[in-house]
Amino acid sequence: MERQRGFSLVEVLAALLVLAIVITTTMAMFVERQKRMQAANETILAYQAIANEIEYRRRIPYAQLESAEGTFVTDTAILGPLVPFAATVTVAPPQSNVKVVTLSVRWRNGQRVERVSISRVDTGGSGLW
Repeated sequence: MERQRGFSLVEVLAALLVLAIVITTTMAMFVERQKRMQAANETILAYQAIANEIEYRRRIPYAQLESAEGTFVTDTAILGPLVPFAATVTVAPPQSNVKVVTLSVRWRNGQRVERVSISRVDTGGSGLW
């Protein structure tokens, strides 16, 4: 009988196992990449909304900071993809004529939070500088 050429069953199964591992790893990598891209996009939206609100809060006179609303005054339509979200503003009691204004956005039931704090100093000047 002539010697037959080809792969044995064990070799074919080993090749299929290696192929399955490569495909599974590649799929897991793409799923993780998609999750990270979504998180990055959400973070960008949150920081854009915070930046818009910072510009508004920067122009409020120093004496009126604590009496201003505790939610974002600027348009939060940009945060639409994060619904439900909470956008809040807190003003720490002044220390040495400095008030710390903290702006935060929470989404995914509070699992994700981005916040920025700015310091406002009583310079005695206008609200612009």
